[in-house]
Amino acid sequence: MTFKDRPYFRRILDLDDVLRSGKKVTATTLATKWETSTKTVQRLVDNLRDEFGAPLLWDARRGTYHYSDTGWHLPWLAMRGADLFAVGVAMKVLQMYEGTPIAKDMKAIFERLSELMPPEVRIAPSSFVEKLYIRPQAQRPVDPKVWDAVATALREKVVLEADYRKPTGQGGWRELEPLHVVLFGTDWFLLGRDPEGDEVKTFYLSRMKDARVGTRRFSPPKGFRPEEHFGDTIGLYVGKPRFKFRVRFGREVAEWITEVRWHEKQKLVRVADGAVELELPAGSLLEARRFVLSFGRHAEALAPAELVADVREHVAALARGYGLMP
Repeated sequence: MTFKDRPYFRRILDLDDVLRSGKKVTATTLATKWETSTKTVQRLVDNLRDEFGAPLLWDARRGTYHYSDTGWHLPWLAMRGADLFAVGVAMKVLQMYEGTPIAKDMKAIFERLSELMPPEVRIAPSSFVEKLYIRPQAQRPVDPKVWDAVATALREKVVLEADYRKPTGQGGWRELEPLHVVLFGTDWFLLGRDPEGDEVKTFYLSRMKDARVGTRRFSPPKGFRPEEHFGDTIGLYVGKPRFKFRVRFGREVAEWITEVRWHEKQKLVRVADGAVELELPAGSLLEARRFVLSFGRHAEALAPAELVADVREHVAALARGYGLMP
């Protein structure tokens, strides 16, 4: 894997890992691995020895670099107990997403961090998070094999081949150019470019029944940013044209509505009878309608006219389903 676009410290970490692996380490092998010159490698070796105080020696008999003291470790940046607590809370929160290997990995990382901390801040991991309880939520699990394939394809900038299924069960194998993993609510998504249509689409990782790393490399669009891709919308739909919609909430839920920051560009207005009116951006009628209907009788769509008609149609269908309308 090339390190041409990696920060200096990432190479230091990789050099440290290779030295501890027990494999033969030379300037030539590292230059080949990093796709750089042996002079660049030599400067990095010198920096590890001189700047970090590493007991790094050259063994002429075996023809390899090695640590004369295997108990030596790269110095850690100063970390207070409060910092480790924050990492522990993050680990605990990520356990909400047990449908992916990330929760297990975070727990292992936290435990390693705790073990490597100086004695004055070394505290058993359980003591940091034993007072934090995460209430499980409904979630769509992601196959660990799919997660690993996505992570590898993203890291190596190669295409991903996925067996992607729609909610109807239709679908099949397709090739994607992965750009970003997105966490929205309790669901994991992949922003990927469809090579055929040259369009960036959003895919549920949970709907990938199988996935494998392809061989074709690709160049991600320069300057692509997820926040700009999704733009002004409360959800993940990026239909055009985008629009703003207004909803009126009764006074029974008005205070609760004002407690939540729904979107950075929201507009909230209190009205005379204790109700509130909320304006939000959306990328499709579907996500706007879902938002309105999620509050039941406490919410009323006010604008645009297309949304009002769409909500009215679905409410009528619900009424017919419950035998309230012919």
